[in-house]
Amino acid sequence: MKLLVTLVLVGLVQAAVFRDDSHGFECYAVGAFPDPDCLGFHVCQLGDEGDLVESFYECAEGTMYDFKHKKCTEKSFECPKPINKPIKI
Repeated sequence: MKLLVTLVLVGLVQAAVFRDDSHGFECYAVGAFPDPDCLGFHVCQLGDEGDLVESFYECAEGTMYDFKHKKCTEKSFECPKPINKPIKI
């Protein structure tokens, strides 16, 4: 399952840059969560010790994470208000 999620994310985040710092984001559940500033999204997964581990996927320069289409696109929209629920990927 972890591998499947990773493979889906790699295809989903076209030309995205992976960073493993959390930007102050805390995981409270397993899933993918949009970043409040639309620069990318956070993925929360169970770690080896049963804890929640966060990874941040940043969109490439000149793009934003499009909540509607669930991928990084050109900056052609206004970032919506932050939501506090997982997104389906």
